Amino acid sequence: MLKKALFIMFLSLTSITLLAQQIKTISGVVTDAATGEALIGVAIQEPGTSNGTASDLDGNYTLNVKGDRISFSYVGYKSQVLTVQNASTLNVKLLSDSELDEVIVVGYTSQKKREVLGSLTNVKSKELTQLPVSNTTEALQGRVAGVQVTNTSGAPGSGATIRIRGAGSINSSNDPLYIIDGIPASNGLNSVIPTDIESISVLKDASASAIYGSRANNGIVLITTKKGKKGKAKVSYNGQFGAQVHGSLTEMANTSQYINIYNAAAKNDGRELLEGKWLRDDFANVNHLEEVFQTALMTIHDVSVSGANDKFNYLASGSYYNQEGIIKNSKFEKFTGSTNLGYQATKWLKIGLSANAGKSTTDIVPSSGDGYGNSEGGSVVRYAFMRNPAIPVYDKSGKFVDKPSEYFGHPMYDTFFGEGYNPLGVAEMADRKRDETMVLSKLNVEVKLPYNTIWNNNFGIDYKKSELSAYNRTWGTGDRINNPSSRSFNNNEELGWTLNSVLSNTHTFNEAHRLTSMIGTEAIRYNGTSKDGGTNKDGELQYSADYASSLLSFFGKVDYNYNYKYYLSALIRHDGSSRFAEGNRWGTFYALSAGWDVNEEEFFKPLTPVVNLMKLRAGWGAVGNQEIGLYAFVDKFMPYANYPFGGNPSLGYTQTQLGNTDLQWETSKQLNLGLDMAFLDGEYGFSADYYHKVTKDLLIKAPLPPSIGNAAPFWMNSGEILNEGVDLEVYMRKQYKNAGFSIALNWGYLKNEVLKVNAPISGGRVDTGIDAKLIEEGYSLGSYYLYEMDGIFQNESEIVRSAYQGANIQPGDVKYKDLNGDGVIDEKDRRHIGSSIPNQTLGLNLQGNLSNWDVSIFFQGAFGNEIYNQIGHETEGFYRGFNVTKDYYDNYWRGEGTSNTHPRASWNAKSNNVMVSSRFLEDASYLRLKNLQVGYTFALKSKLISNFRVFGSATNLLTFTKYSGLDPEMTVSANASGEGDRSNGIDWGTYPVAKTFTLGVNLTF
Repeated sequence: MLKKALFIMFLSLTSITLLAQQIKTISGVVTDAATGEALIGVAIQEPGTSNGTASDLDGNYTLNVKGDRISFSYVGYKSQVLTVQNASTLNVKLLSDSELDEVIVVGYTSQKKREVLGSLTNVKSKELTQLPVSNTTEALQGRVAGVQVTNTSGAPGSGATIRIRGAGSINSSNDPLYIIDGIPASNGLNSVIPTDIESISVLKDASASAIYGSRANNGIVLITTKKGKKGKAKVSYNGQFGAQVHGSLTEMANTSQYINIYNAAAKNDGRELLEGKWLRDDFANVNHLEEVFQTALMTIHDVSVSGANDKFNYLASGSYYNQEGIIKNSKFEKFTGSTNLGYQATKWLKIGLSANAGKSTTDIVPSSGDGYGNSEGGSVVRYAFMRNPAIPVYDKSGKFVDKPSEYFGHPMYDTFFGEGYNPLGVAEMADRKRDETMVLSKLNVEVKLPYNTIWNNNFGIDYKKSELSAYNRTWGTGDRINNPSSRSFNNNEELGWTLNSVLSNTHTFNEAHRLTSMIGTEAIRYNGTSKDGGTNKDGELQYSADYASSLLSFFGKVDYNYNYKYYLSALIRHDGSSRFAEGNRWGTFYALSAGWDVNEEEFFKPLTPVVNLMKLRAGWGAVGNQEIGLYAFVDKFMPYANYPFGGNPSLGYTQTQLGNTDLQWETSKQLNLGLDMAFLDGEYGFSADYYHKVTKDLLIKAPLPPSIGNAAPFWMNSGEILNEGVDLEVYMRKQYKNAGFSIALNWGYLKNEVLKVNAPISGGRVDTGIDAKLIEEGYSLGSYYLYEMDGIFQNESEIVRSAYQGANIQPGDVKYKDLNGDGVIDEKDRRHIGSSIPNQTLGLNLQGNLSNWDVSIFFQGAFGNEIYNQIGHETEGFYRGFNVTKDYYDNYWRGEGTSNTHPRASWNAKSNNVMVSSRFLEDASYLRLKNLQVGYTFALKSKLISNFRVFGSATNLLTFTKYSGLDPEMTVSANASGEGDRSNGIDWGTYPVAKTFTLGVNLTF
């Protein structure tokens, strides 16, 4: 009996020992790979068995397993299967689907990020709301590789231009197409509240954008707005309060210095000196540049209410934006409201309704150009540079001083100090307002059909109205103000509608083959009215015009992937546009692309714990551009009252446009090669793209011979432009329990070259009849065409030995290079020097968090471009009685060997010393600390408030540049109307961007 009992005990112990050898106890914690937060309820299972558990409130788990593998799966995260080996602790970081399987809007449908083959960058709401801007376009600056965003002006309410992979058109538009929730928005991002945006997708190549056909040549900006999320109602408030100041101002000469340099010039030219009886005790010493600027306040308030249940989701929001300008008397005020409603009527029917409406008022101060060819008048900044410091701002009665002869009581003072306008007077007496109204609304009906087919229908309304009024007050001396006591207006109203219908189907067969197909049609129609008029001493003038345009399209797309490993995509679009004559209205656009997800290959599996993603992409396609005048193919006539008939002027008609019925699409063929990689659970990664884009049959305006009459330039197809470059986006992010940081860098390189052009085209006006730029084969679209300065003539013998520049050249005058060697300096000695188009752009975003604190530092820059400093042309040319820069005063030529950069003081030498030359061309490269923000989130145990964050922010805090002007980020002056991108880079005294300091609060209830 005892032996039997001992034998049973031995067997039991042996069994327990063997069982203990087969079962392993594994424990650990499961966290989010990006944020480090614990994940609750993660399904943890031994594959092939029912043995499993779930992570607890702190992400902890414990599981007994017999095998050597454990799977981890969680909704919204990429599943992982890991080998146990000999470890008893296994901590797991799950990669969010937002990293690899995030759903991104790519056109009329959406795709998982891992399936996207084109060049696309998605920017999240958090990045877009860091800057206190009225238009989200500005917030995109520096966020996307290959995309140059430039502020058109620092004036309140001013917009920004976007160039996606360069400029490909000379006279046609280079602006991208903006699509908000599936509806084209003619007013761009100005139609939506920044905090209402969920994300923005920028489509950069043909394989990504060709689905939009004739409107895709300049890229696409797709905006997805927020919707209510399931749960109880949530109320959010975001407020900012701040002050704006100007940056560094160019140092100008004071009154004493000006008198010294004036007398030096008078001696050189044999004119009367400013001395003796002409000197007065009431000479002022005013820095007119400082006088026009002020510290300006701004306020932003955004409120939203959102929520959802199983059937209904809603979001309603309102925004108020008020910004004073840093130049006195400029201001912008905007009210915006939006709603976004969704209703799941049945299992197969979903209805959505959204609307955005805004109204803004802008008090405009003339801030660009010299008043040539534009309705604003000359730039206040330009006048401030030129105004003589000896002239006071106000007279004794408090009125603005205008001409110095009027104030000082003798016409000689107009010679001594010039007749420039009082800049503060121009600013304060300006009465120009722009009122704008915008409405963008959409009705969406989505029907689920059998066999995994979805029928999606959108009907959208795009309405905008702009009313510009200007009143010219009577002030100043005599008739110096154009049409004093007159009022003018320019009103434009436009209503557009869009109807698109799309059928899409997704089918998976044999478990590995996934086919997604789409067909659709779209109709777009715009009707508008333009009215111009005014009242002056001759009575009322008025001009009005009605216009319309339409676009009808058919499109289709097929996407195929094998086991998420090999990808193929093809799309086609057929567009018909009313902008072209019959016979040329229809165009076909297309794209082909392929991809290979290398890390899905078996041979690559050993590397997948380190390399989470390695995807190769290639795409090629053709897209178009139709952005020309609505009736460029028809002849136009208008009444003309000055035909001589019988010795008297008689009414007749004159031709104002010669139509071209052969006009057709501007077409761009594009190649894109890309590589996407991610490492170590997505903590590191990069995306690199090479692109080659050739735009042919450019839509350009060709001048007509005088024999044609008064007709405007003739639209025609001619020329080719190349844009070629590299886009690179790199990121790194680390998250620990209570701290983390991330680095995101994007860099773009661009080569822009005109391959063909019918004839050289000039642009970039710097004086009457004088342009600083020339479009010519072999050079950039932004190329300058200048004389090349070769120093300063130091003595007579140097003048004799050099090429002939004119009969009155003297020592101290500018010397130019004789580039063709014919011994004479003339037009043949101008050459292409530099470009206004940057060849590199950069964005660097640094973010960190420690406990409840967060900080973000954002740098943005552009490099490799130049600016023609027209203000320097006028203030360092010393050819009129205006003020000069302190730099010119300190360095102008006073005798042999004193200067080789700044010529002598002389009015008589104007024709030589201020020729359109490299003397005024400056490096405009810059790196800007665009935003610095520090925030603190309070840990609250309140049932009422779920989030409470306060922050401080500084925008445009530091700028590193060699440019001597006020702002290296200026683009185009009002003088350049109709010139397009070829006029960029001429600084006539542009309104600079402000440094902004704000305090803000984010509240969620």
